[in-house]
Order: sequence, then C-alpha cells, then structure tokens
Amino acid sequence: MQSFVVRSSQSPVFPVIRRGERAPRLRAARAALFSTVSLLCLVAGGCRDNDPVQPGAGVASVEIVPATAFLEVGATASLAFVGHKADGSLLSGLTPKWSVSDPTKLTVTSSGTLTGVTPGSATVTATLGATSATSTITVVAAGSPAKTWGIDLQGLTEVSLLSVWAASPTSVFAGGQDGVIMRWTGGAWSLMTTPTRETIVGIWGLSDANVFAVGSNGVILHYDGSAWTLMQSGTTAALLDVWGLDATHVYATGASGAMLRYDGMQWSAMPNDAGESEIWGVWGWSPTNLMAVGQNGALLHWDGTVWTEMATPVDVALFGIWGASPTNVYAVGVQGTLLHYDGTEWQLLPSPTTKHLFAIWGSAPNDVYAVGNTGEVIHFNGTTWSADASSPSRQNLRAVWGAGGQLFIAGWSGTVAGGANGSWTTLVTAPTLFATWASGDGPVYAVGLGGLVLQKDATAWSSVPVPPANDLYGVSGSGPANVYAVGDTGSVLHYDGTQWSSLASPVPGLLRSVWTANADLTYIVGESGTLLTASGETITSVASPTTRFLRSVWGTGPNDVYAVGDTGTIIHYDGSRWATTPSGSSALLRAVWGSSSTDVYAVGDAGTALRYDGVRWYPLPSPTTKALRAVWGTGPTDVYAAGEDGVLFRFNGSAWIPLESNTSQVLLGLTGIPGGNVFAVGGTATIVKASR
Repeated sequence: MQSFVVRSSQSPVFPVIRRGERAPRLRAARAALFSTVSLLCLVAGGCRDNDPVQPGAGVASVEIVPATAFLEVGATASLAFVGHKADGSLLSGLTPKWSVSDPTKLTVTSSGTLTGVTPGSATVTATLGATSATSTITVVAAGSPAKTWGIDLQGLTEVSLLSVWAASPTSVFAGGQDGVIMRWTGGAWSLMTTPTRETIVGIWGLSDANVFAVGSNGVILHYDGSAWTLMQSGTTAALLDVWGLDATHVYATGASGAMLRYDGMQWSAMPNDAGESEIWGVWGWSPTNLMAVGQNGALLHWDGTVWTEMATPVDVALFGIWGASPTNVYAVGVQGTLLHYDGTEWQLLPSPTTKHLFAIWGSAPNDVYAVGNTGEVIHFNGTTWSADASSPSRQNLRAVWGAGGQLFIAGWSGTVAGGANGSWTTLVTAPTLFATWASGDGPVYAVGLGGLVLQKDATAWSSVPVPPANDLYGVSGSGPANVYAVGDTGSVLHYDGTQWSSLASPVPGLLRSVWTANADLTYIVGESGTLLTASGETITSVASPTTRFLRSVWGTGPNDVYAVGDTGTIIHYDGSRWATTPSGSSALLRAVWGSSSTDVYAVGDAGTALRYDGVRWYPLPSPTTKALRAVWGTGPTDVYAAGEDGVLFRFNGSAWIPLESNTSQVLLGLTGIPGGNVFAVGGTATIVKASR
C-alpha cells in the first residue's frame, strides 16, 4: 500500500514551494517536510501517532501529500496528513477527520485509506479543527498492463574483442576480455568454452585445429580442434601478440620486453637485449629474420640469435606490423602513425588519418588494411593509402585478418565485420543500447555505443546507416520524419524522413538525453548542466541554472519541460526560463517521464522513485535497492521503471509491481506505443518486449 501527503486549502504559514522557487528558507522547510514525511508517512504507512496532537494545539496549517493522485478501481492507498506550526516547523501525530465529496467514486476510512470504487474524480478533505486540506483523486478503470516480457533481440557478447584470426572464410576466431573466444563457422558466431578469464589479446594458428591464443598474466591457450587448453608460458607478463612461421616456430611478445618461442614442445624465453617496454606486435619472414614493434617507437629485429633495436623515425607507440616481403614491411601506431621498411631503413609515411591505428594485415603488396579507433579503416592499393568511408562500424577496431579473399575486423562491443574495401557487413555486434523511442505511426528506434542506430520495422530489428558518430545515448522525435539521436563529444544526428545527417553542435561535451516537443522544437541535455534546443538542423545553446550532469529530459509540451540529473537535481522550464526545483532527494536521478503536468515521475540510484503531483515532488515507496535507469508509461496507472540486473516494475497508481524481464542485463531505456508493445533496451544489445 502506498502512502501519500496533501496541501492545505488555507493560506498556510508554511508557504507552497512551487517550481523554480529557490529561497533558502523555503528550501530548508521543504527539506524538513521530506525528512519527516519520508520517515513517518511513507515507511510507516500513514502519519499517525499513539499520542495525537489535538485540534488547535499550535496547528497553523495542514497539508496532505500528494495534492493529486490516480487510483485504479479496487485499489487502495493511504494519504499522509501533516501539520505545521506558525514558524513552519512540522507537527506529527495529527488525527484529522476524513471525508470524500463523492463516495460513489471513492471511499476513505478514518485513517485516510482510500479505495477506488468507480471511474471519476472526487475530492478528499482532511479537517483538523478550523483547518483543512484537500486532495483531488482520480479513479480509473483497471488497466491492461503489458503482458509477458520476452527477448526481442540480444547480442552474443559485449566485451571488447582485441584479436581475430581466420583459417578460412568459414572458420574465424576472435578473442577479447574475460577469456572470451568466439568462432565463426560461416553461418553464425558462437562462444567457445575457455579455461581462463584472462583477456585474450592475440590469436594465430596454423589451421583451425591448431590455434594459439595469448593474453594477460602470461596466459597462453591452445586449440586442437576440440577444446582450448592452458599451456605453460613461464611468464606472468601480459602477452600482446602471437604469430608464427610453422609448427616449431611460433612467437609471442608482450609487456616488460617479453619474447617467447614455441618449438613444438614448449614455450621458452628468447634472448632480448632491446629493453623491457611493451612489445605489441611481431611478424617475420624466416627464423632468422623477424621484426617486432612496441612502445616509444620501438622497432626490433631478430637475427636467429638475439633481438636488437633498429633505428626508428618516431617515439610513439607502435601497435601492429605486417609485411609482404623482407623489403616491404609496414607498421602502424598512435595518431595514425604509418611506417614503411624498404629493407634498409624505416620511414614515416603520410597518413590519411590521425586516429590511433592498432592492427595491420594485407593479402598482397597492393592490398593492405589497417584499423583503429571509432571504426577507422584505411587501405593501401599499391600506390596510396586512403581512408575507407564505408567502414561497417563506429566501434573502436583492434584487429584485422583475412583468408580466401575475405577480410575480418574485430573491435569493441563484441563487434566483428567481414568484407573488403567499399563493401562491408557487420557479422556480429552487441553494444550497450542506452535509449529507445517509438512513434505511433513509424518504426521503433534504439541507439547505443559506437554510434549504433537500430530500427525495428514490422518484423525485425536492423542497423541503420548513419553518418559517423560517437557513442549515442538518447533518441526522440515528433514523428517518423523528424528524429534526433544525441551522444558523446556533442554528437547530434537528425533524420528528416529521407536520410540521417550529422548536425553541428555548439558544445563538445557529452549529450545524454533528448526530447522532442513538436516538429519545430527539441530539447537536449548533457554534462555540466548543458541545455540545447534544436529546430530542424539548427542547434542553440540555452542558459542553464545548474552545472550538474543532466541525464534525462521530458515534458508535457514546449512550455512545461523537466530535466533531472546528479545529486537529486531537477530543473523545470515554464516557457520563459529554466529554474531549479526542490526534489527532496540527493540521489542521482537518471530518468524522467510523466502522463501530465500533475503526474511526473523521476527514478534513479538505490531504487529512488519520485513523483510530482502538480505542487511538489515527493518520494514513492521504493520497489528495489538497485539503480533504476529508465521510466516510461502509457498513463498514471501504467508506469514502467527498469534498471540494474534487468529489474522491471509497473506502477499502478498505488504500488510498484515487480515484473519478470527475462534478462539479467542492465536495462537503460524504455518506450512503447499506447495500447501496443512496450520495449526496454540495455546491455549486450538486449531488447526485451511485451505486448498487450
């Protein structure tokens, strides 16, 4: 059963704190009210006391919270009654007389417990001596909640993939964090069982039944076609690459100058007089002609006896090396560094990018690829290096390998793509999805890490080609021909019904949420109190009353907009200005949504749930101790909240009801179509759906 509180109909000494008021005395009084109401009313189930204060005993004003509420037929809830002295301090233990204007709509007991009878509105009055307070209660028919929730889409893994190796176009291995190794067999990717949770940084093999994987803490795994097993490496240094010539010449390099060789029987350390920095990559032509690259521009050579340093033209980290011959070798590194070795010396080449490059591989001297941050793919055609504008992903890419005319690239969020220059296909990806939005007469959208935009038509989800963008955290629109997506480093994308375009943002910071009021006005919020408006393709900065991180924005219309954020921050726009509104909470607030100007909800960390009743924000009984990350609904008695570990609840106007989401992934966004499907999105590209 929920407990509420309602405001006096008189002019109280304790003034009504409305949106935007920031006087210190009012803030202090409001904080005192929340503290007392939260403890005495919301926890105990009503403001009662064994030794009640009698009428006229220093009571200057009274109130009930909330001033408005909604109740389903047959449901019950308790109102909370509080009085104030002339100085504004609180009085508890008051025993008012309760009455209702229309008992055919609503009943109230002597202790303030409400029961919905038939649809309609009624006024509840609490009288104490010469003072009284009222609350408007709307009774509605019992709703039809979203039915069984099920997985609509889910990725394989969202770990960062750091390595990829292909035995053939239908036999590909990719490894990454948490000991994850995935395999592609031509039709689908699957997770392989591994005996470690160490990060897999490098993979290489002689065949798909003889594959090596190396990683953190000196881990080396071997796959014999049936299972992965641990090998003895003799080191605890992180191993960063593995590559070989044949079954008795397999090499691994890593941190602290680690250089290892596998001779077909065991791994052993190689002599290395070239220092103890990280060695990121190794490649070679014969057992007496190997090269390696590493930190601080390190370029090393193995002559069959010892590793020695080569002259280097740079002092930045080099991450990848590949060659077509001993006199035609390439190395790549930070800030687009591109080096070439002609058999005599290493030279710095002009690069088509300034993004970090992490891996390089080629099928021939005139067909070489390098990959790096934010989906960067560059290609060498034998004459020039150029950036590939058709990159299949905006995820950070960490590995590249090819076989049988097919190229494979791997990166963050469990992403692997296949193809060639100008023609790529994302084979698997599972970035976290942060937000979703549905138009009643259009598709459903979901956005997430790596600039991913998904769209659901009548049957299935698919990725949408969009301009390059960083991680996306919010999506909203006024209709199918006016959709905005916002994200990191000021990223703003706009869909006009024909194509997506990238808009110029006046701020470089993280944009966290977007809400579209109508076809001509959209609100955007983000870090450091950022407030923006968008109209078409024009984005304008707006003065903000806070520097706190704003994490969600929503409104009933262009002149009634809320934004919530860190340390209980709530700000409101009334058509003239944005102003801070007391929330009574210090919790990090992550989402806001409402059914009307007198029924608004905010949720956040530690299960925080607040409601605005048209007069003030007050706390609802929390359904969980886990962080709530999203809130959305179809009306005041059909509100959904979701969050950590897949928790999902429905608020029916009087209580939070737990639902089974059928996932343990964090849920970060909610949307739906009134009378239709409801969607929640979250980690590992998870989308759960419920229909009515």
